[in-house]
Amino acid sequence: MKLLQIDASALTQGSHSKNLTHYFHQAWSNAGHETLAQLDFAQNPPPHMTEAMIGAYFTRPEERSEAQKDVLTRSDQYLNQLKDADVLLIGTAMYNFTIPSTLKAWIDHVLRVGETFVYTENGPQGLLANKRAVILAASGGDYTQPPMDAMNFVGPYLKTALNFIGIDDVTVINLPGMAGDEASQEKGEVQARQSVDAWLAQLTD
Repeated sequence: MKLLQIDASALTQGSHSKNLTHYFHQAWSNAGHETLAQLDFAQNPPPHMTEAMIGAYFTRPEERSEAQKDVLTRSDQYLNQLKDADVLLIGTAMYNFTIPSTLKAWIDHVLRVGETFVYTENGPQGLLANKRAVILAASGGDYTQPPMDAMNFVGPYLKTALNFIGIDDVTVINLPGMAGDEASQEKGEVQARQSVDAWLAQLTD
């Protein structure tokens, strides 16, 4: 199995979500699985949507100009990585109740009609079936319980986007309360690592 790992936190040091993706990746590698790519958007952020990108997206591939093909170089790279992966791992922080803008930019690159979904007479249909996704979502407060869970748009949005392109097997592992004291952080990290262990264990059951 091949893994595509995405780290969306803007932090280069002290990121709780990156610590957890590192833990996941170590266990993944120790189990003998392959890693296709590891993308760190703090180091190499995806370009945000532009008018030129939109024009290229909605031009038939055979009709695209050389300039349009150049505009889509990074997008095509992201698409090919996602298509080739068996498992998508996304580590993200919560910024203002939702995902970092860099992660949204990546989604804008890979949710492309004719590539990852098509419109049919029965509505949109995703093209990336038989893949699995794991979302490791860290937040300063605890947005997993009422009433604060109504403000959490990280897991729900990512599940909606991935489901739309055919990735129906999506697991969200939350890492809440990371702005709390050291004991609260450690408790949350232990629980999250246990959830990662359980997810990885079922791959070989």
